[in-house]
Amino acid sequence: MEYPQAMTVTLGCGQGHGPDGKGTLLMADFTPRVNEANPDPRIACALLLDTSSSMSGEPISLLNRGFDLFCEEIKKDELAKKRAEITVITFGGSARVEIPFTEGRDLQPRRLEAGGGTPMGAALDLALDQLDQQKQAYKEAGLEYYRPWLFVLTDGAPTDGQVFRTAAARVRQAEADRRVSVFGIGVGAGANLAASASGAFGASDASVERAEAAEQIPLPPAGWARA
Repeated sequence: MEYPQAMTVTLGCGQGHGPDGKGTLLMADFTPRVNEANPDPRIACALLLDTSSSMSGEPISLLNRGFDLFCEEIKKDELAKKRAEITVITFGGSARVEIPFTEGRDLQPRRLEAGGGTPMGAALDLALDQLDQQKQAYKEAGLEYYRPWLFVLTDGAPTDGQVFRTAAARVRQAEADRRVSVFGIGVGAGANLAASASGAFGASDASVERAEAAEQIPLPPAGWARA
């Protein structure tokens, strides 16, 4: 499957800018895709993958291997491959939709490279916006859906300062309102998730504080709580 190319989106009020004021938020030129021929309930999953320069070497290798495994394993689960719709958002220099929402059975690996700063706040904002749009698409299509999942795989601290703090507060409120479940996953031996970004991931229904990216992370079972 071919995915849309990314396009630059300019945000007002300085949002999406890193410490140097030059950061850009990118997203694909698309509307959320819903396969209405599939009547199954859905769960929208956003994978936020840190591709900043600090991920160079072993961490980005682990991340790529983990994403390959995720794409492989989801196709083996008869429910997940039909019900889970996944978007991949990368944040390395900029936050961008790397892969728009795609059914698990159609998800294909993509080789990621490390570089740039860590605009985690911009990535969180982008992910919440995309999840809200996808839920609205489910409603308009008359499809049942479960509470979305948001995974953040990173090895270090955000570099977009106030943007991250504002986004973290937004994430905590979304979790408190039971609109999303967020999971922070540290990648590599040097990951320090608790010290860097715990403010955004502390209220999840379940949390993963540290894991190798290639480790299998179970998908939600059929009894997920519906949003």
